Amino acid sequence: MARFNLVLSDTQNALIDDLKTLCDLQTTKDVIENALMLLGWAAAEATKGRSIASVDEERKVYQEVQTPALLGAKLKTELAKKATEKLAPSAAPKESESAPAKSKTRALARQLG
Repeated sequence: MARFNLVLSDTQNALIDDLKTLCDLQTTKDVIENALMLLGWAAAEATKGRSIASVDEERKVYQEVQTPALLGAKLKTELAKKATEKLAPSAAPKESESAPAKSKTRALARQLG
């Protein structure tokens, strides 16, 4: 088990407190665990080339979530895919072969859960 000592700004600390209240979470650890789960899932989806978005079904509009972490995961995957295609076009991984990303997210969920 790892221990972390975080130095947060007053604004970040207030955000954690607000999230605890909004999401009915008891501890800062609960907030961090939920944030890690969400980031793990979102990064796995980004590596599949998918977008993470908030959808307003009534108005038929969506707002894509773009963070440096998600953009980095998507870019890294795209660059690796292009490199693989240049080396051996027939060896490019298919979307159904993205099981490692799924298993990493599931493993994280088991560790945190």
